[in-house]
Amino acid sequence: MRLSRRAWTLVAAALVLVLGAGGFATWRYTNLFVPDRLCDGAVATKDVQRLLGDGRIEVVQSRLAGDRAAPEGRCVIEVAGGADLTLQTHGVDRADERSPVDPAMSQPDRGPLGAFANDTGWLVLPAGCRKASGSGTEAFPDRDADILSADVRHRGKHGLRWQDEPSKETPDQEARSALARLAADFGAALARSSGCGSGDVPDMHLTAPGTAVEPATDGRLCGLPGVGTGENKQDLAQRVSDPAAPLQSCWVYSRIMSEPAIRFTSTTDTRYPAFVARRATLDAPLPAGWRGTGSHGDVHAPCGKDDLFLHLSGREDLTAPRDRSAFSTPLFTSWVNAVAAQRGCEPVAPR
Repeated sequence: MRLSRRAWTLVAAALVLVLGAGGFATWRYTNLFVPDRLCDGAVATKDVQRLLGDGRIEVVQSRLAGDRAAPEGRCVIEVAGGADLTLQTHGVDRADERSPVDPAMSQPDRGPLGAFANDTGWLVLPAGCRKASGSGTEAFPDRDADILSADVRHRGKHGLRWQDEPSKETPDQEARSALARLAADFGAALARSSGCGSGDVPDMHLTAPGTAVEPATDGRLCGLPGVGTGENKQDLAQRVSDPAAPLQSCWVYSRIMSEPAIRFTSTTDTRYPAFVARRATLDAPLPAGWRGTGSHGDVHAPCGKDDLFLHLSGREDLTAPRDRSAFSTPLFTSWVNAVAAQRGCEPVAPR
């Protein structure tokens, strides 16, 4: 049976429609034509898929600066029907906004400073990767690098706020590790592009998350004997970072669980102090009887072969009540000495 010219035309049209629909579906729902690396070659596509899922990937924005004086970068990746990832550098106006040390977050246990929850995190760029001028340089002029943030937004779900949200999620170490790898890759690529620091990708093995919220005893805050306000306060709760975390963090709550009333941070990392305090603060003389230097709730003191940095912040009625200096309160003095003892150091505050 021979087909008429009209029939052949209809058959050809149907084939075009089928092939066109197949091609559109291939483009729309698969990553057949997506390169192996994204964000100007900074990150691996497979790592993005591991974090965001297997939907169709689209790079919405990608920029890696090639200027050593302004090593800036931003990349936004979307996955169809799922989530998007934003990697972006920031100058540091307030370190606690861009680089919170939430006890619930996991930290790289070696290499660069950083902290990661399931959907949000931050990483300090390689030393030397810092804008020469602009946002943040006046606030913290002694820091040696800018901050890189990594944020995942799931459509239809409210994004995380920096403060306190990681404690409300069930920790997913695989997601946290994937997010940390992407941040490390992007930071190293920025360093290579700008020539501002080491372009080697650091090892990003993460610590475990800290404890869940647990009751706290005034007199043994953060699990340290003797640490307290001296007033036997009741109804306290706390969260403490993993013992292996380079930035040791303890957040104490008093009645209002949405915001910590006291934040303790201690570390022997040499880079971190410049991200939260000015050099003039770190080098200021301490009151008589104290070891080291510091001011306004910050202390820098020798500890064996290391320098111990201790940072206290929070509600003034707890950290410096009745207009007293933090250095004269039982809370601060008991904590700095307990941390020093834990690390095998001499007391920092007078007994």
